[in-house]
Amino acid sequence: MKQSFLGKRIFCILLFSYSVLSSQKITIINNNTGSVAIKNNKTEVILKEGNKKEFSGIVNKISIKGTQDLDRSLTIYLEPTEKLILTIKNNTIVYQGDQAAINEYLNEKLNVDTYGKMKDYLQASEKKSLSPLKINSELFLTNILKKVNLKSIIISSEDTNSTKKIKTHIKYNWLYTIFSSVISLKDKNFSKEVINYYYQKYIESDITEFSCNGAFQYNVMEILIKNKDIVSAHFPMYTIVEHSDSDNINQYLPKTCQKYFFFNKYRYFEHINDPQKDYYEKVLNEKFTD
Repeated sequence: MKQSFLGKRIFCILLFSYSVLSSQKITIINNNTGSVAIKNNKTEVILKEGNKKEFSGIVNKISIKGTQDLDRSLTIYLEPTEKLILTIKNNTIVYQGDQAAINEYLNEKLNVDTYGKMKDYLQASEKKSLSPLKINSELFLTNILKKVNLKSIIISSEDTNSTKKIKTHIKYNWLYTIFSSVISLKDKNFSKEVINYYYQKYIESDITEFSCNGAFQYNVMEILIKNKDIVSAHFPMYTIVEHSDSDNINQYLPKTCQKYFFFNKYRYFEHINDPQKDYYEKVLNEKFTD
């Protein structure tokens, strides 16, 4: 009995030690003028000018807030044993360490690239032919993948968790800009052809176990569900975690995705300093903390 209890204690100690030692670590250095607030999951730390702090066990995102011009939410892409250094200076962020170039591209430049491409999608779509849009968008995707050292957007069983996360983020960011461009044309027949092509090739395999670790997955699914009459898809139904005026959308999304409806609302009302932000922050803290 004693040996069994001792064995369990040793196992737990070793497991804890391994999890601590193997946990990804981020060091943040504040070379900005004035203090910045760093939020990692539920923990918030005020980092004074000239100070630095190491964070471990970053689940998904880390937020950095300082002056009015510094309000960032960064998604972190690291393997468990990797380390990243973020230096804040003049309200910008300098990336150093493991996967620095990839983290910098995905957080600082990907949105600029994908949103900047929307005008090309619109031009290709004006021909009301799927072929030019498909060639244009998929060639662009290939160029994005080269920047993060990937050959394919399709997730395989050999991919690490970090690689899966990168592929998912790029895919739904890219798809959102394509869908937004096409929907804006208000041509239902062409929209149907385009959405079904990209849905069947890139999204359908995700649906049965769909989850969200970012707002772009919610945004893409929102477009699909709003246009479900033209999509050859069956969306499973889920329990509504918190009722809202978007229940008709959220009923088809799991809890991890419903969270991003409230997150998007919170970020919007926070940006315009509207008191409604308090309600959405309360819902996030009370209903979506797991």
